[in-house]
Amino acid sequence: MDQAERLKYFNLETPPPFAKTILKEWPEEKFREFEPYIIEEQRHGSASVNVFRVVGTRHPDYAGKTWLDLLMNGRRMMVNLPLFQDNPGYYLETGTKEPYMHYQSIDGGDVYIGAEGNHRTCIARFFFFTQGMTTLHGITLDDYRIDWAFKEVCDELMFEVKKLRLPFHLTVTRKLIDRQDAADWRLDRFALTARVFDARRQETFELDREGLCRFIDEVKKPWWKKISFTRKSAPVRIA
Repeated sequence: MDQAERLKYFNLETPPPFAKTILKEWPEEKFREFEPYIIEEQRHGSASVNVFRVVGTRHPDYAGKTWLDLLMNGRRMMVNLPLFQDNPGYYLETGTKEPYMHYQSIDGGDVYIGAEGNHRTCIARFFFFTQGMTTLHGITLDDYRIDWAFKEVCDELMFEVKKLRLPFHLTVTRKLIDRQDAADWRLDRFALTARVFDARRQETFELDREGLCRFIDEVKKPWWKKISFTRKSAPVRIA
């Protein structure tokens, strides 16, 4: 089926302006770097999304391709297009989508297609363009909130450790402190703790952000001005 025939599903003669926009790749590597610093995870099982704010996908076959490429070459597009033709109302309904459509975002920013929904998101974009609409309802959205201030302090400590060749090793742990849930919705909140292991003294310290800041201040002092952090500054020491 050629381009004209596929566009005909939407009563389009030429591709819309967004058709040549490239889908970004979900930043998996960066996400893994940020993951220890997530302080909120929210899953909304019956959310709404502006399909024109969807900028990318986790699917390796479609990241780096355009929306028109996905319309023309998506593996299941010729299954989904006839279904759309038979029931365009599916895309207008507010109830939970079956099968589910999954999206992800960080700090409420750009939206990416997650585990399911590449072909239907593409169809919704073309369809909504012709209808003057933007919002698809009944989708699943996972949003992750990052404690950037905590990460910045940890990065600063690791920079000093590397620069001064200090025998410290840092890990960040998350502890679930609150869970709120209702039908099709869940919000988990976490407290972050930095564990600093002193390989020379074989001691481990648990530090919050303020404790980390004090620790960094000690690390930066000239050796003749240093006080014993283990005796005077560390809020928690683990045997």
